[in-house]
Amino acid sequence: MSVQDFLQSKIGTAVLILGLIFVLVIAIKLMSQKSDVESEIDKLQEQSDKISKENAELAELINYLKTDTYKERQAREQLNLKKEGEHVVVLPKIEDLDSAQSNTEKISNPRKWINYFFQN
Repeated sequence: MSVQDFLQSKIGTAVLILGLIFVLVIAIKLMSQKSDVESEIDKLQEQSDKISKENAELAELINYLKTDTYKERQAREQLNLKKEGEHVVVLPKIEDLDSAQSNTEKISNPRKWINYFFQN
């Protein structure tokens, strides 16, 4: 039996079809794996871009923290220092004003009038 006779026989045709199916299954698996790898690469690239952006922001922050402007601001706020010839004005914090207003708001209006007329 020659090769040509084998290819023309039913058994040869079945072997060729099985071989073709086997090759197609492997090709489909490889395409699926390739798609998975590409999506993973895209995901990692996004993470890399995000980390690079964060690094740039941190480098900018570090540069700002090294400036004299930042050091002067911290000396003023933390150490209560001032420049020569400068006058410092201290204002109450907003929370203090809010708490003082909330204390007066808790008193009813008639009570406020009584306090106004009889306790002054």
